[in-house]
Amino acid sequence: MCSSDLAGNNTNSTYHSLQTTLSQRYARGFSGQFSYVWSKNLGDTGLRDPRNRSMLSKGVLGNNRTHIVKATGTWDLPFGSKGYIGRNAKGWLDKTIGGWQLAPVIQWASGAPLSFTSAIGTAGFRVANTADMVGQIQKGTVRKDDGQFVEYFTGLTTKTAPVPNYGADQATLAGRLTNFVVVDASGNTIFQNPTPGRTGNTATFLPGIDGPAQLGFDLSLSKKIQLTETKFFTFRANAIDALNRPIWGNPTTNINSTSFGRITTAGGNRSITLDFRFDF
Repeated sequence: MCSSDLAGNNTNSTYHSLQTTLSQRYARGFSGQFSYVWSKNLGDTGLRDPRNRSMLSKGVLGNNRTHIVKATGTWDLPFGSKGYIGRNAKGWLDKTIGGWQLAPVIQWASGAPLSFTSAIGTAGFRVANTADMVGQIQKGTVRKDDGQFVEYFTGLTTKTAPVPNYGADQATLAGRLTNFVVVDASGNTIFQNPTPGRTGNTATFLPGIDGPAQLGFDLSLSKKIQLTETKFFTFRANAIDALNRPIWGNPTTNINSTSFGRITTAGGNRSITLDFRFDF
């Protein structure tokens, strides 16, 4: 017996977007740009059912971000002889308080689409299986539980799935069942594992259910000092994630995990670097 694989390039994707930009040219010590993008990125998310490609193989891609807002700018701080605060400053005082420039970068993006998975290989080892959704799920919000953990889907928990009918060996095999179901606060099942031989009824990335939004705020403060006609010294301080607030990762979406719905990763730690440059 022999087996072979066939690989092809018959996948495709489509990207639709509305892109807007508002710019302010440099004037009176200020320049900036504001942009907004509304988009949807669709494509093949993996071959799950060759007889039903349009339903289970095509959908929202993992890099889709429905909304992206970005603002950047530079502002010459109004200090020193070239500003309106300390305009009469001279000599070392003018060199100290004048010539500072502030440059913020702010970006906000809506969350990534989530994939509710089932690690149980009911449809073969080549398929990344998803869960069966049999109830209603609401959009998530980040909630911290007194510092013990961070959850995204309030009220959803996991519990042991009902024991299937194993026939005559029911008593022996029931104790080996490790499948879970996801239930709401009233005990209604929301997600369950697909039955053997089937893929889940949810798309690889579930439309309308996204992870936490991402907010980034970077800040740069610089100063340029003219030493002579051709020599300049520049100092720059850069603060990455200047707010020092958590940028939450996606929650656990494996329905057979006891950590379902909890967020276990985060970024957003402030990082400061100092740069010095001498031009001659």
